[in-house]
Amino acid sequence: MEKNPHFNPADYTVAIKNRGRAPKPWRWEICVAGKSKPVLQSDFFETMSEATRAGKAALAEFLSERAA
Repeated sequence: MEKNPHFNPADYTVAIKNRGRAPKPWRWEICVAGKSKPVLQSDFFETMSEATRAGKAALAEFLSERAA
Protein backbone atom coordinates (compact mmCIF):
# COMPACT_ATOMS: atom_id res chain seq x y z
CA MET A 1 0.00 0.00 0.00
CA GLU A 2 1.39 3.39 -0.98
CA LYS A 3 1.39 6.33 1.38
CA ASN A 4 -0.95 9.20 0.61
CA PRO A 5 1.22 12.05 -0.74
CA HIS A 6 -1.38 14.62 0.36
CA PHE A 7 -1.50 13.45 3.99
CA ASN A 8 0.18 15.91 6.35
CA PRO A 9 -0.02 15.06 10.08
CA ALA A 10 0.49 18.72 10.96
CA ASP A 11 -2.95 19.47 9.48
CA TYR A 12 -4.67 17.50 12.28
CA THR A 13 -5.25 18.77 15.81
CA VAL A 14 -7.18 17.72 18.86
CA ALA A 15 -9.54 20.25 20.44
CA ILE A 16 -11.17 19.93 23.84
CA LYS A 17 -14.71 21.29 23.94
CA ASN A 18 -17.25 21.91 26.66
CA ARG A 19 -20.33 20.77 24.75
CA GLY A 20 -22.40 18.82 27.26
CA ARG A 21 -24.17 19.16 30.55
CA ALA A 22 -22.89 18.25 33.98
CA PRO A 23 -21.66 15.81 35.17
CA LYS A 24 -19.89 15.00 31.85
CA PRO A 25 -19.60 18.14 29.71
CA TRP A 26 -16.17 17.62 28.08
CA ARG A 27 -15.34 15.94 24.77
CA TRP A 28 -12.40 15.84 22.38
CA GLU A 29 -12.64 16.46 18.66
CA ILE A 30 -10.04 15.74 15.98
CA CYS A 31 -10.07 18.56 13.46
CA VAL A 32 -8.33 19.01 10.12
CA ALA A 33 -7.29 22.31 8.58
CA GLY A 34 -9.84 23.67 6.13
CA LYS A 35 -12.82 21.71 7.45
CA SER A 36 -15.53 23.12 9.69
CA LYS A 37 -16.68 19.77 11.12
CA PRO A 38 -14.51 17.45 13.20
CA VAL A 39 -13.17 14.26 11.65
CA LEU A 40 -13.80 12.35 14.90
CA GLN A 41 -15.33 13.17 18.26
CA SER A 42 -15.59 11.36 21.55
CA ASP A 43 -18.23 10.57 24.07
CA PHE A 44 -18.33 12.88 27.09
CA PHE A 45 -15.86 13.05 30.02
CA GLU A 46 -16.22 14.45 33.53
CA THR A 47 -13.06 16.56 33.44
CA MET A 48 -11.12 18.51 30.87
CA SER A 49 -7.93 16.66 31.78
CA GLU A 50 -9.56 13.26 31.11
CA ALA A 51 -10.75 14.47 27.72
CA THR A 52 -7.30 15.90 26.93
CA ARG A 53 -5.48 12.64 27.73
CA ALA A 54 -7.95 10.57 25.73
CA GLY A 55 -7.93 13.05 22.84
CA LYS A 56 -4.14 13.04 22.55
CA ALA A 57 -4.13 9.24 22.52
CA ALA A 58 -6.89 9.15 19.91
CA LEU A 59 -5.04 11.64 17.71
CA ALA A 60 -1.83 9.59 17.89
CA GLU A 61 -3.74 6.42 16.93
CA PHE A 62 -5.61 8.21 14.14
CA LEU A 63 -2.39 9.60 12.66
CA SER A 64 -0.61 6.25 12.83
CA GLU A 65 -3.51 4.56 11.02
CA ARG A 66 -3.60 7.27 8.34
CA ALA A 67 0.16 7.18 7.80
CA ALA A 68 0.21 3.40 7.27
